Amino acid sequence: MMKYLYTITLLFSLALNAQTAGDVGKISLSVVMPDNIENLDSSQLSRLESKISQIVTHAGISASGYDNSIVIYPKLSLVESNVVEGGMQNLTVVSVDFGLFVKQIEGNILFSSISKTLKGSGATKELAYANAISRIGVNDAEYQAFLEKSKTKIIQYYESKCSDIVKKADVLAKTQQYEQAIGLLLSVPEAATCYDQVQTKSIEVYKILQKQNCAKQLQLANNSLAAKDYGNTLDLLSAIDPASPCFQDSQKMAKSIEAKLNAEEKKEWDFQMRQYNDSVALEKQRISAVKDIAVAYYKSQTSDINYTLIVK
Repeated sequence: MMKYLYTITLLFSLALNAQTAGDVGKISLSVVMPDNIENLDSSQLSRLESKISQIVTHAGISASGYDNSIVIYPKLSLVESNVVEGGMQNLTVVSVDFGLFVKQIEGNILFSSISKTLKGSGATKELAYANAISRIGVNDAEYQAFLEKSKTKIIQYYESKCSDIVKKADVLAKTQQYEQAIGLLLSVPEAATCYDQVQTKSIEVYKILQKQNCAKQLQLANNSLAAKDYGNTLDLLSAIDPASPCFQDSQKMAKSIEAKLNAEEKKEWDFQMRQYNDSVALEKQRISAVKDIAVAYYKSQTSDINYTLIVK
């Protein structure tokens, strides 16, 4: 009987790398690693994590999740261990089952998995494990096929859930949980056929959020103006969307300080005004803004995941 080399009650920490607006809409897998595995020290765990990340990136997938909802995690289980007697030193030989699993956490949906037997040898069992890990082929065609299958299933999953996601986002927006609503909508990958629909909905929510926040933004701009910090005043005013009810007031305030701007500040403000007057540029600006909001929302969420919740 194979023995799983995990302590079941361990907390898994999410391997979070830099998250940016550029990650939004891309299929990404957050690599989840255990705090420890029997017979592996911290450096070997790090090496295993690096191997998994390389497998993922080789398949053209980001190894750091934007919203951390889809993860890839390993399991190692001992199949066989033997000591071969040698002349000067005995040799430990191990066979280890190495499994990779891609799962959506919230729905506990396993998209795909793969299991391969690794063999390793060394003077100790620990060194034999390290040798087995070193033999993981990051360019292995079977791993790539496994991840391609995962990508297809991920896209199918989101396409089947699009209407539910939009409905849930509507509920969140009605309860003024705008950032969460935007984050949920933009968890849908660009490859899904409904991506344009959820992006449009995210901009609708963004406009509502802007209406809620514009008075506060205008007050901050007033405070900055009182402090004669004209550059910051313009930065604050430029964040007020033309669809907001206080947009005209923001324009009047900007007009009142035009003569006090230096050449660079005036240049930046004129560019911003051209963006507002160009509907295509304005839409791109809104898309960029909602992506920034989504990233900020997910960065604010906890990144610790309990192992038992992943594998059950």
